[in-house]
Amino acid sequence: MIELIVSDMDGTLLDEHMDIPQANIDAIMHTYNKGIPFVVCTGRNFTEAKVKLDEAGIRCPIIGLNGSILFDRNGKVEYEVDIDDQTALDILNKGYEAGFYMEAMTSKNVYSSSLEQRILAITELIHEMNPEMSLEEARTRATQSNEVTTIDYRDDLRTLITDEGQAIIKITFVDADPENTIKPMATEIGEQYPDTHITSSFKYNIEINHADGTKGKAVEKYCQDHGYNIDNVVAVGDNFNDVSMLKAAGYSFAMANAEPEVKTYAKYETTSNYDGGVANAIYQSLKMAEHN
Repeated sequence: MIELIVSDMDGTLLDEHMDIPQANIDAIMHTYNKGIPFVVCTGRNFTEAKVKLDEAGIRCPIIGLNGSILFDRNGKVEYEVDIDDQTALDILNKGYEAGFYMEAMTSKNVYSSSLEQRILAITELIHEMNPEMSLEEARTRATQSNEVTTIDYRDDLRTLITDEGQAIIKITFVDADPENTIKPMATEIGEQYPDTHITSSFKYNIEINHADGTKGKAVEKYCQDHGYNIDNVVAVGDNFNDVSMLKAAGYSFAMANAEPEVKTYAKYETTSNYDGGVANAIYQSLKMAEHN
């Protein structure tokens, strides 16, 4: 039997327009009618994720920031796994010294080091998913998107810690030449700060969390707290920050558009995010469970 459905958002639940397609909505409602709950497990924070879920009429718990925080349906934080303050300051210092575009996430919001760079990053993401679209149109969409308008912009992200006393949950570095810049930095940070976990959700970024703040550990904890058998959980994802939960779940699906290496960690493959891949994974798993 299937006890729980868990899905990533970007590149998975969301389509090329960064919306939840009707096929996925219908499949989630179908599982609700069967008494099977649905949980989003995303690199996004609550506000970023909730906007898309509200548009689709889906109310569910949100495991955010790569597994480092759990929000209930109403946005109440049930737990969070923070990066040590000094470690977070050290990592942000490295980012500023290297000249990276950066984002820092807390339980309150996502904070960006540059509005222009945030627009550029979302423009590139939209254009990559819609290659037929002009860069000008992609930029217009990016500028008007929730992924830009709901973000808080700060001249110095370090003041979130030093002046405001906020705890940093996730840090993102973005650069146009990741192979020669942020990927070597990821190795350096991983060696210097063993209590961190470094992954990626987009080819131009790295994402830094506490070592205990992974999607896999979050899904395992959610199952333990709510009495679900993880062997009966469906997990769907497309990128490296999804690997830990794909390895943990009994029914793991990689999207057709997933990174090739990510597919090696999933038991099954579904269709792309352009083609209702989450819905396909849900129906496939329900059918498989009927015959087990």
